[in-house]
Amino acid sequence: MADVRKNQARLSRGEWQALIDAIDATQRRGAASRRHRDFVDVHIQAMSGSGMTWSAHTMGPMRGRNFLAWNRWFLRRLERRLQLENPDVTIPYWDWLADREIPRGLRGRDLLRRWHASRAWDRSQLPDRADVTWARRADRYGKFQSRLEFVHNDVHNAVGGDMATGRSAADPVFFLHRANVDRLFAQWQAQHPRARPGDPTEVLKPNSLFGVPVSDVLRISAIGYSYA
Repeated sequence: MADVRKNQARLSRGEWQALIDAIDATQRRGAASRRHRDFVDVHIQAMSGSGMTWSAHTMGPMRGRNFLAWNRWFLRRLERRLQLENPDVTIPYWDWLADREIPRGLRGRDLLRRWHASRAWDRSQLPDRADVTWARRADRYGKFQSRLEFVHNDVHNAVGGDMATGRSAADPVFFLHRANVDRLFAQWQAQHPRARPGDPTEVLKPNSLFGVPVSDVLRISAIGYSYA
């Protein structure tokens, strides 16, 4: 059965607790391989040094040609890791157009201390509906990808703190934000079924966590999940 990613605004208290418990379990000393910090380190690498050649982000001369595919597989690998702790856990999405505050289940200061994460919240920097409409108007994959990445940057800046740095994955609100980016991508794909990336055979890096070609991650149904 495919996993279903829900809107965070509709999670029950029990579902929030299950998610938080799974995240905590990946951070404990002696946790199974691929601790939360390992995912954080991969994201830091993707935005610095040799990792910039992965083209997972657009920075300086490096164009984020793999941004959407890389984000999709990164989240799925993380979700699978959380499911080793609790098979019922999925990553919810934060629809920041409809919900203009940090998701309620992740607001606690004790959580941030436990996760060694910081924030500097500024709601005024969140993208608005016109920004997303602008991105969706693109009818070519590359153009849509670059526009959506530009819009997604505003959410990182709105949350601030670690979310505005390469260490953004240290704050689990990252997962929810990036799931919404992936959801918007999936919606656009449904509206543009013939649109394809320019590099379908390129293998996503690093091989230790990715190692699959872009073409393998283009359909969420094939990867085993959907959005509610």
